[in-house]
Amino acid sequence: MDTITHGIVGALIGKAFFADDLPPNAPSWHERPRSADRVAIISATLGSIFPDIDVFAGPLAHNSMAMMTWHRNITHSLVMLPVWAVLLALLTGLLARWLRWPSPPFPTLVLIYAVGLGSHVFLDLITSFGTMIWSPLDYTRPALDWLFIIDLMLTSAALVPQLAAWAFRLPEQATRRAIILWAILTGTAVAIGPLVRAFHVPYSMNAILLAGIFNAMFLLLPLRRGVGTRMGRAKWCRVGIALVAGYLAFAGGMHQSALARVKEFADEMHIDATKIAAIPQPPSAVFWAGMIETPTGTFLLQFDQLGNEPVRFYFFSDPAPNQYLDAARRLRDVQTFLWFARFPVYRYEERGDERVVQITDLRFFGPTRQEGDVLGTGTIANFAYEVVFRPDGTVISSGRPKPGTAN
Repeated sequence: MDTITHGIVGALIGKAFFADDLPPNAPSWHERPRSADRVAIISATLGSIFPDIDVFAGPLAHNSMAMMTWHRNITHSLVMLPVWAVLLALLTGLLARWLRWPSPPFPTLVLIYAVGLGSHVFLDLITSFGTMIWSPLDYTRPALDWLFIIDLMLTSAALVPQLAAWAFRLPEQATRRAIILWAILTGTAVAIGPLVRAFHVPYSMNAILLAGIFNAMFLLLPLRRGVGTRMGRAKWCRVGIALVAGYLAFAGGMHQSALARVKEFADEMHIDATKIAAIPQPPSAVFWAGMIETPTGTFLLQFDQLGNEPVRFYFFSDPAPNQYLDAARRLRDVQTFLWFARFPVYRYEERGDERVVQITDLRFFGPTRQEGDVLGTGTIANFAYEVVFRPDGTVISSGRPKPGTAN
């Protein structure tokens, strides 16, 4: 899951369970008596984003494979979670004492950080990227495949109730705040449409309409009879927790249904499958890709779980064995890529005096451009690796393919 959503969920947890309720007409933060709430909410937020600190390790070490080998490793480990919780609680306690901010007791701080870290690990585990939750004891990458790495519906479910709590805190300003927030959120849903569709992600007018209705349920509907102003911050945020939990349950159900659909396709087509998966696609848990690995290649299926369109499917056949494919597989970085990739698709081509081997992890290829152009001519998958050889087998270059070289 993206770091911004992790932070939003962490703040939601902190406000819902680790801070006192903030009733309507409560003074602003600089007028209220100092309490431990501020440190509790900040700690829950920091705990929920801390594991992603590992994204800086690769650039610092100039390691091009760090996104696969280091990201979602030791900082995302359930084994190490108690250690990180204690260390972060110690640092927070010291910093709060230095700043003279009231802070929760040390055991409570440890609990807050443990919950924040746990929420991050869980939200990453339910994506298809894979998370090394047992490192450093085991470096396998479990993945539940419930959600894509970025899911706007999940982000909205965690964010909008917090905004509603702020909008309705001051009854005399509630109408103005709620209308402004509704206009901003709905306008944002409209504005991102062209950006999302530029990446060939399905984003219809119905999605924009649903976003406007969802925002109105939390920001406009509660204006009637002052319903919104009678709810404190904790209650609003607990509603958000319920929404997040409900959406995650929906995503888990969608995954089971999508996986059954992929297996049914394999049975109907009499496919000799060696591996089967249903992988979530953006922008929500409604869109799925099925992957079926066979001894001769890999099937890619694309379908909308709530739509009536038939399943679109494509087959990527394995190239004939040759010395360049064998040589590529022996390279250390290629072995690392293959350790990460769950559905590697191979390509071999000759470009003049160059012999090129490309490997793509089909999980992250994304939606197709159009029928018959599944690879999107001239585009490159998010996770692909290319090795270029001379005819004598000498490696010319290896790494991410350059733009314009993918087929």
